Amino acid sequence: MKHKLDSEITLLTPKGKVCVPVHISYDDYESSRKEKSEIALVFEGTEYTGTGNDSLWTDTFASLQASLPRDVRLACCLTCRHGNMCPFGNGKNELFCTKGLTVTCKKDMCDLFDDPDSVMQRAVTYFGICDDFSPQSCEAYTYNDYLYQLKKIGE
Repeated sequence: MKHKLDSEITLLTPKGKVCVPVHISYDDYESSRKEKSEIALVFEGTEYTGTGNDSLWTDTFASLQASLPRDVRLACCLTCRHGNMCPFGNGKNELFCTKGLTVTCKKDMCDLFDDPDSVMQRAVTYFGICDDFSPQSCEAYTYNDYLYQLKKIGE
């Protein structure tokens, strides 16, 4: 069974931030045994897409980033250094914002989950963005596969 999710995503462009509609479609893992997903957006009249097989869509977002013009970057919680996944298992479109905290390894994320009430206040979606957005980089640890997937496809 195919599912669809419509949202908006922010792009960092040479002209500044631009918010555009984004559409993601994905298979129901239970029925297909191998999930496939596709994400699409239109920027300046051109459609850009990304595809992937990872059930958490990190490869799909990385594929989309690779299809965009070099001077255009996805700016959302999934691509932010503060957007971390749950070390005990994650759902689609589920992240935890760690702005204001120091996360240097997986154990730091495990420790965060010792307080379930506190961690639930940090829940965000992939598509969100705030004024504290900071792109992922090799210099800052993020428990999230987006940067790994981006490097894997050569971006």
